[in-house]
Amino acid sequence: MERKITWLLTIWMAGTTCLVSGQQASYFDSTWTNYFRLNSGGWTAGDATLSVPLPDHRVIWLFGDSYTVNVDTITNSLPCLFQVRNCYMVQDSVNRSVFKTILDTTMTGVNQTTFKIVPNDTTLLWPGHGYVRNDTVYLFTERYNSTTLAYLGCYLVKLKFPDLHQVGIYHVHDNGANAIYGRAVIADTASGYLYIYGNRLNWIVWEPVVARCSISNPLLPWEYYDGSGWSWSPGQAMPISSDPVSPGFSVMKQNGGYYLVTQENGYLECGLGREIYSYASPEPWGPFTGKKLLYTEESKFNGWYLLTYNAQAHPYFTENNELLISYNVNDKVDTLVPHICPSECRHIWTDRMDADSYRPKFIRVGIDLITGEFSPAGNPVNGKNTSQEVRLQPNPVARGSSFSCEIVSPCKTGGEVVMTDIIGRVICHEPVPSRKGQGRVLLTAPEQKGLYLVSLKNVSNDSPTVKLVVL
Repeated sequence: MERKITWLLTIWMAGTTCLVSGQQASYFDSTWTNYFRLNSGGWTAGDATLSVPLPDHRVIWLFGDSYTVNVDTITNSLPCLFQVRNCYMVQDSVNRSVFKTILDTTMTGVNQTTFKIVPNDTTLLWPGHGYVRNDTVYLFTERYNSTTLAYLGCYLVKLKFPDLHQVGIYHVHDNGANAIYGRAVIADTASGYLYIYGNRLNWIVWEPVVARCSISNPLLPWEYYDGSGWSWSPGQAMPISSDPVSPGFSVMKQNGGYYLVTQENGYLECGLGREIYSYASPEPWGPFTGKKLLYTEESKFNGWYLLTYNAQAHPYFTENNELLISYNVNDKVDTLVPHICPSECRHIWTDRMDADSYRPKFIRVGIDLITGEFSPAGNPVNGKNTSQEVRLQPNPVARGSSFSCEIVSPCKTGGEVVMTDIIGRVICHEPVPSRKGQGRVLLTAPEQKGLYLVSLKNVSNDSPTVKLVVL
């Protein structure tokens, strides 16, 4: 029997507005979200959601794991198993609600996946970003082992404009130095360089890095930014920001500066990834600094926040001085016992899921909010920085392990550190002595993995809260 799907908050319309004094607000864009609520005729749901504008004003939209079956419009549902591992749609140049899905129709089943090395290739090719140069469209992809998900290298797909037939697919970078490139690109015609952004895993955080090559031929050797200049060795690449980024992120040029759009790491857990940020730099190689909170995703399923990921900027669609940003949500990540997160797909072969829980969502963010003066350092809470800070180290932390909670305050203060789970149940609390400057409390992580909140409670109106990830 088909399971009835109940939404306590409508996931495709929910969100929050982030307003910074004197600047434009960010808000949920229902018009663009509705463009991608397609029920038949090709792509109907998927993630990644990267855009590559074409010279004739059509736009390529790239997706990872995607559905190509029709949506049951009575229940607005899809089966829990998707059909292809990547595909793309071409958006009409005039009517933005019209798309054409591009699949490999010479094959059947999962082999209709658009990009593959050879027919019947069982490895995964998930999309990166791309650009257009003269009569060629260049699209980066990331290749993975379909069983272990081990990264197998960066590949480049070449399409001919305007008919978009595939010319070939080329291996352009291996997995040396554990870096994945092609997640964002900037084609700088003034310098003649293509800047290719990637990230590498340092324990469980992603460090952003950048390479560059000739804008006219990305198949030529790449150089890597080493912190002070450019090196031919990929192992010399250094982070271009002291803060980590999410697995998928964007970099764009705007008003003479360079801006990085990312979000908190999701760690494949519900309730994480909801906060979307930006950083700024005068150069494409950083350093990217001045973290700003742009938006906090607030939609829920059955009272729980979902995993939010893949925040992507789409500067081609800037209107009224507002940047278009997409993100994905997913509630299929928790299919194993013990269940921690909500999931419509506990039984993936028989359950069905609401189609909107796996479709892109869109927001608008005022350009002035992104390009204005950098915010002072601190933990953003509800779109502002507090005078008191709570710093957790390490974070994430292993289950049952000790971690320090450091309180930083410009004035003499005390109170209590309280740890709760994401539904508000108190896990532990420790008193904080009244003092000025810094104080430290040693806490023990819960035995149950997940997301927790650590707060400083005192008489001040500034009561900072920090998210703790327990792995």
